[in-house]
Amino acid sequence: MDALLDSLKFFVPLVGAVLAWFWNERRKRVAEEYERKAEKYAALVDSLQGFYVGISEEDGRRLKARFLQELNKCWLYCPDEVIKKAYAFLDTAHTKAQHGDEAKERAVGELMLAIRRDLLARKPVRTTALTIKDFRHLKAT
Repeated sequence: MDALLDSLKFFVPLVGAVLAWFWNERRKRVAEEYERKAEKYAALVDSLQGFYVGISEEDGRRLKARFLQELNKCWLYCPDEVIKKAYAFLDTAHTKAQHGDEAKERAVGELMLAIRRDLLARKPVRTTALTIKDFRHLKAT
């Protein structure tokens, strides 16, 4: 019985230390992923300025192209909702689209809300319902 208690005195703290190490590593991975996502989302949001009225045509085209590049990168780390909302925004902001300012504001607001929800969730993307047909290779005009 004493041998059992002695071995428990050794193994219980060992198991606890191993579990604490795994938990700490997972927490660090989640924090690192959050930081990467926040940086990527910041670049996406910054490039939204290309769709604003009052910006030079050259800067607008450059920022729109950057937005499209960042949107393509979203396929690597964003949940489906963010990607779908970004494409919905592009559909309303397209130069040939006949959408009013209110519809454009709503679309960009829904995109920002989807980004915020993803960042607040602090969960990695594990599944997707997107298909090949959902991807769009777009060009800034």
